[in-house]
Amino acid sequence: GRHVVILAGGSGTRLWPRSREKSPKHLLALAGRLSLLQSTFERVRRLTENVYVVTERSQVESIREQLPDLDGEHFIIEPARRGTASALGLAALRIAERDPNATMLSVHADHYLGHDEEAYLETLQAEARWAEKKRALVTVGLNPPYASTAFGYIQTGARVDGDHEAPVYRVKAFVEKPDLKTAQHYVKDGGYLWNLGLFSWPVEVLFSEMAAHAPELYEGLERVKQSRRAGGREEADHAYESLPTEAIDYAVLERTHNLLVVGATFEWHDLGSWADLHDILQQDEAGNFVEGDSVLIDSKNCMIHSPKKLVAAVGLEDMVVIETEDAILICPKARSQDVKLIVERLKQMGKTEYL
Repeated sequence: GRHVVILAGGSGTRLWPRSREKSPKHLLALAGRLSLLQSTFERVRRLTENVYVVTERSQVESIREQLPDLDGEHFIIEPARRGTASALGLAALRIAERDPNATMLSVHADHYLGHDEEAYLETLQAEARWAEKKRALVTVGLNPPYASTAFGYIQTGARVDGDHEAPVYRVKAFVEKPDLKTAQHYVKDGGYLWNLGLFSWPVEVLFSEMAAHAPELYEGLERVKQSRRAGGREEADHAYESLPTEAIDYAVLERTHNLLVVGATFEWHDLGSWADLHDILQQDEAGNFVEGDSVLIDSKNCMIHSPKKLVAAVGLEDMVVIETEDAILICPKARSQDVKLIVERLKQMGKTEYL
């Protein structure tokens, strides 16, 4: 059968001060009444009832509250953050224990879709079909609507067809997040797609690819598996903690020859920063989005979130103002990618109460 895994780790540091270790980005209702995780869960459960959430122990309680329908057995808890390769390997282990012939699909908890839910679900189904048909690792590549430096790109190789709805290609190369000039070249070239990190594969195929290309990771996962079989949770946790920290892209996808990409076209947003969020929210005629009380004079294109205090601004343009219980962020929209530097600085200063 098909099993969907939602990756819900990390904290989304560029959306500080709303996104914190304790209330990470995917648990926030940033656009609409549901959190990003709840929206993702509601979407993917239309594909299958076998839905799992991979997260860390500190988030389990909050996720339980947000997803009362998620069976306790379907929580996959990472004993420590070890990157997506280990997280997906652990998820594959757990799924294989129940169903060795399973096909796994993995999605991120913090992705935001516009109104293109149907196109998104059709793409995931096409991806799983190709994974089963070709016994391959499959990823989704989005036709880039604009030149973005926030994503890695996938260079498409020969077209492998058969499915009338979505084009499917061999993957020629994975490309790191480019600078703007390179990104513009990719978009003009047309042979490059955004790498969204939406994957599908038969679990057995993932394991054999890991054994071939990431032996250290594979052997570590084997130790986790043996410890789980022997019933030693602590041993299994220790085995997991000793795994290398790597992204699945580096560990396996960039090295394998057994990789396909499904070309997709749907409205999709990475809410990576306050500027990204501002772009998708309903703005007034001056381009301002305000949550909370405000008096704005000659101000435009601002993103303001202040549920508790009145924000008054004169002559403010292209700015982000975010107020929470214990912190206020003020920064130009154009610099909103750099909010993560504040989080790094707070760590260096030992101000953990603000993380």
